[in-house]
Amino acid sequence: MKQSPDDFQLVRAFQSGDEKAFEELIKRYQRQVANIIYLTLGNRHAVEDLTQEVFIRAFRSLLRFEFDASFYSWLYRITVNLCIDEIRRRRIKRTFSLEFFSEERMSEGEKPSKKIPTPADALLESEKKDIVASALQKLRPPHRSVLILREYEDLTYEEIAQTLRISVQAVKSRIFRAREEMRTLLKEYFQERT
Repeated sequence: MKQSPDDFQLVRAFQSGDEKAFEELIKRYQRQVANIIYLTLGNRHAVEDLTQEVFIRAFRSLLRFEFDASFYSWLYRITVNLCIDEIRRRRIKRTFSLEFFSEERMSEGEKPSKKIPTPADALLESEKKDIVASALQKLRPPHRSVLILREYEDLTYEEIAQTLRISVQAVKSRIFRAREEMRTLLKEYFQERT
Protein backbone atom coordinates (compact mmCIF):
# COMPACT_ATOMS: atom_id res chain seq x y z
CA MET A 1 0.00 0.00 0.00
CA LYS A 2 1.31 3.40 -0.98
CA GLN A 3 1.54 6.46 1.24
CA SER A 4 -1.82 8.15 1.64
CA PRO A 5 -1.55 11.87 0.84
CA ASP A 6 -2.81 12.97 4.24
CA ASP A 7 -0.75 10.63 6.44
CA PHE A 8 1.50 13.55 7.33
CA GLN A 9 -1.57 15.58 8.33
CA LEU A 10 -2.63 12.78 10.66
CA VAL A 11 0.88 12.56 12.13
CA ARG A 12 0.90 16.32 12.72
CA ALA A 13 -2.57 16.11 14.31
CA PHE A 14 -1.35 13.34 16.62
CA GLN A 15 1.74 15.34 17.52
CA SER A 16 -0.63 18.18 18.44
CA GLY A 17 -2.52 15.92 20.86
CA ASP A 18 -5.26 14.35 18.67
CA GLU A 19 -5.17 10.63 19.52
CA LYS A 20 -8.02 9.96 17.06
CA ALA A 21 -5.53 10.72 14.29
CA PHE A 22 -3.42 7.79 15.45
CA GLU A 23 -6.50 5.55 15.41
CA GLU A 24 -7.01 6.50 11.75
CA LEU A 25 -3.38 5.57 10.96
CA ILE A 26 -3.96 2.19 12.63
CA LYS A 27 -7.06 1.60 10.51
CA ARG A 28 -5.13 2.45 7.34
CA TYR A 29 -2.09 0.29 7.98
CA GLN A 30 -3.11 -2.51 10.34
CA ARG A 31 -3.67 -5.03 7.55
CA GLN A 32 -0.33 -4.23 5.86
CA VAL A 33 1.57 -4.54 9.15
CA ALA A 34 -0.12 -7.87 9.90
CA ASN A 35 0.77 -9.13 6.40
CA ILE A 36 4.42 -8.16 6.79
CA ILE A 37 4.59 -9.92 10.16
CA TYR A 38 2.94 -13.03 8.76
CA LEU A 39 5.16 -13.10 5.68
CA THR A 40 8.28 -12.59 7.78
CA LEU A 41 7.54 -14.98 10.63
CA GLY A 42 5.03 -17.38 9.09
CA ASN A 43 3.15 -17.71 12.35
CA ARG A 44 -0.55 -16.84 12.26
CA HIS A 45 -0.79 -16.98 16.05
CA ALA A 46 1.82 -14.28 16.57
CA VAL A 47 0.36 -11.80 14.09
CA GLU A 48 -2.24 -10.17 16.32
CA ASP A 49 0.07 -9.66 19.31
CA LEU A 50 2.98 -8.42 17.22
CA THR A 51 0.76 -6.09 15.17
CA GLN A 52 -0.40 -4.55 18.43
CA GLU A 53 3.22 -4.25 19.59
CA VAL A 54 4.18 -2.47 16.35
CA PHE A 55 1.50 0.13 16.92
CA ILE A 56 2.49 0.51 20.58
CA ARG A 57 6.07 1.23 19.47
CA ALA A 58 4.80 3.60 16.79
CA PHE A 59 2.63 5.41 19.33
CA ARG A 60 5.59 5.88 21.64
CA SER A 61 7.86 7.14 18.83
CA LEU A 62 5.49 9.17 16.68
CA LEU A 63 6.17 12.42 18.52
CA ARG A 64 9.74 12.15 17.17
CA PHE A 65 8.65 11.43 13.56
CA GLU A 66 10.78 13.69 11.33
CA PHE A 67 8.83 13.65 8.01
CA ASP A 68 11.96 12.61 6.09
CA ALA A 69 10.29 9.43 4.82
CA SER A 70 6.74 8.31 4.21
CA PHE A 71 4.77 7.18 7.23
CA TYR A 72 4.47 3.72 5.65
CA SER A 73 8.27 3.42 5.28
CA TRP A 74 8.74 4.46 8.89
CA LEU A 75 6.11 1.98 10.09
CA TYR A 76 7.61 -0.76 7.90
CA ARG A 77 11.00 -0.30 9.57
CA ILE A 78 9.40 -0.60 13.01
CA THR A 79 7.62 -3.77 11.87
CA VAL A 80 10.73 -5.39 10.40
CA ASN A 81 12.82 -4.53 13.46
CA LEU A 82 10.19 -6.09 15.72
CA CYS A 83 10.15 -9.22 13.54
CA ILE A 84 13.93 -9.48 13.74
CA ASP A 85 13.73 -9.15 17.51
CA GLU A 86 11.08 -11.88 17.58
CA ILE A 87 13.14 -14.22 15.39
CA ARG A 88 16.15 -13.73 17.64
CA ARG A 89 14.02 -14.29 20.71
CA ARG A 90 12.43 -17.48 19.47
CA ARG A 91 15.32 -18.85 17.42
CA ILE A 92 12.95 -20.95 15.38
CA LYS A 93 12.20 -21.27 11.70
CA ARG A 94 8.66 -21.02 10.43
CA THR A 95 6.94 -21.71 7.14
CA PHE A 96 3.89 -20.05 5.76
CA SER A 97 1.65 -19.95 2.71
CA LEU A 98 2.22 -17.20 0.19
CA GLU A 99 -0.35 -15.82 -2.14
CA PHE A 100 1.98 -13.61 -4.18
CA PHE A 101 3.74 -16.47 -6.00
CA SER A 102 1.17 -17.20 -8.65
CA GLU A 103 1.12 -20.16 -10.99
CA GLU A 104 2.40 -17.96 -13.82
CA ARG A 105 5.40 -16.64 -11.89
CA MET A 106 6.55 -20.05 -10.74
CA SER A 107 6.13 -21.62 -14.19
CA GLU A 108 7.85 -18.64 -15.87
CA GLY A 109 5.32 -17.74 -18.49
CA GLU A 110 3.33 -20.94 -18.63
CA LYS A 111 -0.38 -20.19 -19.12
CA PRO A 112 -2.60 -21.18 -16.17
CA SER A 113 -4.91 -24.07 -16.82
CA LYS A 114 -8.59 -23.29 -17.51
CA LYS A 115 -9.75 -26.65 -16.15
CA ILE A 116 -11.90 -26.96 -13.06
CA PRO A 117 -9.66 -27.72 -10.07
CA THR A 118 -10.01 -31.12 -8.45
CA PRO A 119 -9.24 -31.94 -4.81
CA ALA A 120 -5.89 -33.31 -6.01
CA ASP A 121 -5.16 -29.98 -7.71
CA ALA A 122 -5.95 -28.14 -4.49
CA LEU A 123 -3.60 -30.43 -2.58
CA LEU A 124 -0.81 -29.86 -5.11
CA GLU A 125 -1.37 -26.09 -4.99
CA SER A 126 -1.18 -26.16 -1.19
CA GLU A 127 2.00 -28.24 -1.35
CA LYS A 128 3.49 -25.80 -3.86
CA LYS A 129 2.77 -22.82 -1.61
CA ASP A 130 4.39 -24.60 1.33
CA ILE A 131 7.48 -25.39 -0.76
CA VAL A 132 7.71 -21.78 -1.96
CA ALA A 133 7.22 -20.50 1.60
CA SER A 134 9.94 -22.78 2.88
CA ALA A 135 12.29 -21.60 0.12
CA LEU A 136 11.54 -17.97 0.94
CA GLN A 137 12.48 -18.60 4.56
CA LYS A 138 15.91 -19.83 3.37
CA LEU A 139 16.71 -16.50 1.71
CA ARG A 140 18.92 -14.09 3.56
CA PRO A 141 16.76 -11.44 5.31
CA PRO A 142 17.78 -8.58 2.96
CA HIS A 143 16.76 -10.65 -0.06
CA ARG A 144 13.56 -11.83 1.59
CA SER A 145 12.60 -8.25 2.50
CA VAL A 146 12.98 -6.85 -1.00
CA LEU A 147 11.10 -9.78 -2.52
CA ILE A 148 8.19 -9.35 -0.11
CA LEU A 149 8.04 -5.60 -0.73
CA ARG A 150 8.20 -6.02 -4.52
CA GLU A 151 6.02 -9.09 -5.05
CA TYR A 152 3.55 -8.83 -2.19
CA GLU A 153 3.38 -5.14 -1.32
CA ASP A 154 3.82 -4.18 -5.00
CA LEU A 155 6.15 -1.29 -4.17
CA THR A 156 8.26 0.32 -6.88
CA TYR A 157 12.05 0.09 -6.74
CA GLU A 158 12.16 3.71 -5.57
CA GLU A 159 9.67 3.05 -2.76
CA ILE A 160 11.62 -0.03 -1.66
CA ALA A 161 14.86 1.99 -1.68
CA GLN A 162 13.24 4.68 0.48
CA THR A 163 11.72 2.10 2.84
CA LEU A 164 14.95 0.19 3.35
CA ARG A 165 17.21 3.26 3.09
CA ILE A 166 19.31 1.77 0.31
CA SER A 167 19.94 2.83 -3.29
CA VAL A 168 17.65 1.85 -6.17
CA GLN A 169 20.59 -0.05 -7.68
CA ALA A 170 20.95 -2.05 -4.44
CA VAL A 171 17.23 -2.85 -4.58
CA LYS A 172 17.53 -4.11 -8.17
CA SER A 173 20.58 -6.16 -7.27
CA ARG A 174 18.91 -7.73 -4.22
CA ILE A 175 15.73 -8.54 -6.13
CA PHE A 176 17.77 -10.15 -8.90
CA ARG A 177 19.75 -12.23 -6.41
CA ALA A 178 16.62 -13.16 -4.45
CA ARG A 179 14.87 -14.37 -7.60
CA GLU A 180 17.94 -16.34 -8.66
CA GLU A 181 18.14 -17.96 -5.21
CA MET A 182 14.43 -18.80 -5.34
CA ARG A 183 14.84 -20.37 -8.80
CA THR A 184 17.72 -22.48 -7.51
CA LEU A 185 15.85 -23.51 -4.37
CA LEU A 186 12.68 -24.37 -6.32
CA LYS A 187 14.27 -25.81 -9.45
CA GLU A 188 14.21 -29.43 -8.29
CA TYR A 189 10.62 -29.27 -7.03
CA PHE A 190 9.20 -27.73 -10.20
CA GLN A 191 11.22 -30.01 -12.51
CA GLU A 192 9.71 -33.04 -10.74
CA ARG A 193 6.21 -31.74 -11.46
CA THR A 194 6.66 -31.08 -15.20
